[in-house]
Amino acid sequence: MIAREGLQAARDRVVEFTRRHGATMVVLVVVFVICARQLHRGHAWGDDFALYVRQSQSVLNGNIGQIISDNHFAVDNSPTAFSPYVYPWVWPLLLTPFIRLIGVDYERLKFIEIVLFCGFLWLFHELIRVRAQRWVALAVIASMGTTVAYIVHTDHLLSEFPYLFAIALTLWWLDKCRAAGHVDLASRRHLVVLGLCAVMLFNIRREGLAIVPAILALQAVEIRGRWREVDWRHAITPYVTFVAGVVVFQLLLPSALAPDYEQGGLNTVWDKVSGPYKRTFTDQLGLPPLEGFWFAALIVLVAAGMVVRLWRAPRADIAWVVFPLASLVIIGSAPNPSLRYLMAITPFGLYFGAQALANVPLPRRAGPWLAVAALSLLTAYHLPKVQDRLDQVQRQRAVGADMADGPESPYVQPAWQALERYTRQDDIVAFWKVRAMALYTNRRGVQTIRRDIIEQRADFYLMKKGQTSYQFLVTQSQGLGYGWTVVWQDESWILWGIPPQAGAPTG
Repeated sequence: MIAREGLQAARDRVVEFTRRHGATMVVLVVVFVICARQLHRGHAWGDDFALYVRQSQSVLNGNIGQIISDNHFAVDNSPTAFSPYVYPWVWPLLLTPFIRLIGVDYERLKFIEIVLFCGFLWLFHELIRVRAQRWVALAVIASMGTTVAYIVHTDHLLSEFPYLFAIALTLWWLDKCRAAGHVDLASRRHLVVLGLCAVMLFNIRREGLAIVPAILALQAVEIRGRWREVDWRHAITPYVTFVAGVVVFQLLLPSALAPDYEQGGLNTVWDKVSGPYKRTFTDQLGLPPLEGFWFAALIVLVAAGMVVRLWRAPRADIAWVVFPLASLVIIGSAPNPSLRYLMAITPFGLYFGAQALANVPLPRRAGPWLAVAALSLLTAYHLPKVQDRLDQVQRQRAVGADMADGPESPYVQPAWQALERYTRQDDIVAFWKVRAMALYTNRRGVQTIRRDIIEQRADFYLMKKGQTSYQFLVTQSQGLGYGWTVVWQDESWILWGIPPQAGAPTG
């Protein structure tokens, strides 16, 4: 009898889980399969991933200082800043056990990105369900999960999906703190964990600092009218925890707290928002390019959703408004308007756009179904593009051409071998992707398109033949005329030796 009752209870739990989450699980399984089927072998050239992997390896090898020193040298001796000295450490730490188990196997490591993407979609769905009708929540994640810009990004070993997952996890914990009635009434343990979540966000990507004003804005709304009732020492627990956690993390694993780049600052925010980020936002929503009236209408829709939610449920959504706006200011202040930096902001835009449609005053409270219909059309618009991506990769796979053009490509391997054979450990090599070179050859280097920097600061120059972008391209006769020597070459590469006197001033 007891066993039968236990079996029936288990069945009831399965039925209840299926009723509540069955449709969500179907969407996540579909997203997972799509992402897995479109992965390439190897990794593309963009070499942010290379520094993440080197940092992860340094934890295993115990040479953290060397990795920081190598990249410090590369950044300081390159005429243009292309990298921080070291990235925040949470993502490399997350990679570390997997690299220990399976090595630097990009095909399998990329599955971490897919799992984190699906985890973000799950948490985002659960967060929206308490703020909107359940089918609106499902439609939001279905649209987000079938956007080609996000699907393709799982083919890269970068920090965007760990960051997205951490954002959703932090907002979920913030909701748990609000369950006490007000955040400042949550237990000290809850508030300490909230502060540690903020530390985690900040140590994945520095724009995670935006969570601090988001929490502060929520507390300001909640404390309004109850100033004398608040235990202020208890209320500031998450901020004290955040500061202490950042300091301790910095002492254990240092990284740049506030990277100081030239040509950045608050004055560049509007240029990016009104320029490259316009196209990026629509692309990451999976929309066709929008200009003029249609783009303005999209922004008005998102802004309307923010206004409606701040009017109807300010405690629920004030942090959701402040966090993406503060993030936009932080990333807009950086000199490099990398389009992927916007990936953590776009989901909030989709959510608020859906809320604007869901709150349209239609008969029989049909607003939510208007939002579901609009998001379903957007998802349907995505699907042919998703299929095109899958077909492209499958065709490449069928003929063995699905290797991403990057440092794992067969044509690159002879160049790495040449560096290990013809250069010494302490030689300086000029190369167009110096962090990738450091990962594969353990050589220090500089990254430049200037001849004078190559001659002054490098012992060797590894040049890709025929490539005019991101490197100094010279013919063999020109190089010999500079006094350089051909150390090694094949049909794709030439390794120049740079004599010490080549960069010496004349006359």
